[in-house]
Amino acid sequence: MPTTRAAPFALLALLLACAPPEGGGTGTAEDEQAIRSMSDRYAAAYSARDTAALGAMVADDYQAVDPTGRHIQGRDAATAAAAQELAMVPAGVSLSMKAGTTFVRWIDANHAVAGGTWEISPAMPGMPSKGSWVGTMVKQGGEWKMLSAMGAPDMTGMMPPPSPAPPSR
Repeated sequence: MPTTRAAPFALLALLLACAPPEGGGTGTAEDEQAIRSMSDRYAAAYSARDTAALGAMVADDYQAVDPTGRHIQGRDAATAAAAQELAMVPAGVSLSMKAGTTFVRWIDANHAVAGGTWEISPAMPGMPSKGSWVGTMVKQGGEWKMLSAMGAPDMTGMMPPPSPAPPSR
């Protein structure tokens, strides 16, 4: 019969055995470059209004919630949402999107979270022209795809100026 003094050591051994590898595992340098290049590919497809290319970048089981609260599920729904957004741009307006990846954080060798910034010109009335994005990436069939993503507009213009510091005594 084991003693209660051995219980903490048994628990520690169990935790160590079940722990993920140091750092949670990482992809290769090529994997990171492939993820980082997704922002450039996305910007090029968006600028070209190429919804097929945008759809090809997302996983079959993609999920997101758009700014209106609508739950987008699957590649077809993501492609349709992109088409709906691009349809709001007046005909004849030439869009140019720039995007960059600021970070890639590995979950494991086949999953990562990435984020960065985006900017669209010309600025469209009532629409944000720049902001940030974050997405969960998954490696499927040897290719990196967006599993989920969210963009946020730059809210700097809506923020009040910082309050002055109180006088020191």
